[in-house]
Amino acid sequence: MIMPTISLQFREQAVTSLFKKDDSKFVQLSFEPGQTLAAHKTDHNLAVLVLNGKINFGIHDEKLTLEPLEMLMVEPSVEHSVEALEKSTVLLVLTPTSAIESVVSNKGKRVLEHEGVFLHPELIEQIAPEIRFFVEDHIELCQMVEVTDKDPGLETWKPLLSKIGAELDRHFVLEEKVLFPRMAKHVGGMDLGPVARLIEEHRKIEKLHNEANEFLTTYEALKDSHVLTLLTNKMDDLTLTLLNHLGKEDSHLFPMASRLMTPEEKAEIAKELASFK
Repeated sequence: MIMPTISLQFREQAVTSLFKKDDSKFVQLSFEPGQTLAAHKTDHNLAVLVLNGKINFGIHDEKLTLEPLEMLMVEPSVEHSVEALEKSTVLLVLTPTSAIESVVSNKGKRVLEHEGVFLHPELIEQIAPEIRFFVEDHIELCQMVEVTDKDPGLETWKPLLSKIGAELDRHFVLEEKVLFPRMAKHVGGMDLGPVARLIEEHRKIEKLHNEANEFLTTYEALKDSHVLTLLTNKMDDLTLTLLNHLGKEDSHLFPMASRLMTPEEKAEIAKELASFK
């Protein structure tokens, strides 16, 4: 059987799925200078071949410059990004690993390291009333994540991303301004220990949220199946990271803070939070 010829000329659509057979697929990037593809990862082996132009290929904190007819191999589950330094055409070849079937079969079976009040309502009794304001937000977010788990897709992802964005601007800010400084006095300060770790997780969630929004915008513009896969994977990363963070606060940090903070500190927190409600 003779397959139709596929042109690899620069295209108007930035990301184009060219061909898919079983678990292998070919994807073309047609980027103008400065155009990017946000950090993401795949369960497949990835070959990146620059046909023309020049790109920066980011892996973790490193950037590798690739020029025409240079190719890079990337192992599965390695986070990477693309930035065009010139008008560039890039061919991506994704092939399955021997473990791809087990990866796919486990999809949707999220394993949490920390479970919060949403799954264990009894935990609320260990959290001081003055800071339960934060737990109420956690429960609402977990409820929305549960909806997306049951019915994943744009109709559930878009309101979840909007809600997470609102919480980044309000909930995370209030934690860092009102609650964390008082907790830090008892558990090693703001730059070390559990409070520093929570702030680091805030930044990671912000990054994942921004990347998910980038893929959402790109998919709505292009309707490309490969971009949808990237968006799906990013939403999985975002929700898993978010749920573990909320669970850690509910099951460990908030109960600990409730025991260690003085009545005066708790009263100050309640007073400050009241002005934001």
